[in-house]
Amino acid sequence: MELLGRYWWVLAVRGLVGIVFGTLFFLWPIPSLATLVLLFGVWALLDGCAAFASALGGRGGVYSVVEGIFGVAIAVLTFWRPILTALTLYSIVAAWAVVMGIFRIISAVRLRHVIANELYLGLSGVTSVIFGVLMVALPAAGVLALSWFIGSLAIAVGVLLLGLSLRLRRLSAAASPLRAR
Repeated sequence: MELLGRYWWVLAVRGLVGIVFGTLFFLWPIPSLATLVLLFGVWALLDGCAAFASALGGRGGVYSVVEGIFGVAIAVLTFWRPILTALTLYSIVAAWAVVMGIFRIISAVRLRHVIANELYLGLSGVTSVIFGVLMVALPAAGVLALSWFIGSLAIAVGVLLLGLSLRLRRLSAAASPLRAR
């Protein structure tokens, strides 16, 4: 719990990055496909690196390692083969959202042993899984809808991660006087 509380800001950064990128998707609702691909790649890279760094720092466990590796791998593929990514972006984003969501749900269940009634991380995972399933169920939604779906996912997950980080910060601050004794 002490490590989670000490590094609450890592989740806050991840949440803020998601909110910023989600807002960008709404501000430019019909960007060129290249811009959409690059924005997705940047978000996947930053989120994957943050999850990986969290795991390497001993704060996230094996599930954060897998989440981080998957996020970085998707970003590398996005930058390495942008035309392929553009052609398959819909499927890649759907798969990434489902995998990311599943690992966040698993991490939330494990976190419940440390924090009673923890919901934020689990809700961010459920949000991601629902997003991925909706993308598979509605494949004809088009680029505009994809942009709004990605923006919605980024903002929703960002807000939930930010909420979790603030909760960890409060719990850590409340536990500090107890540790001093």
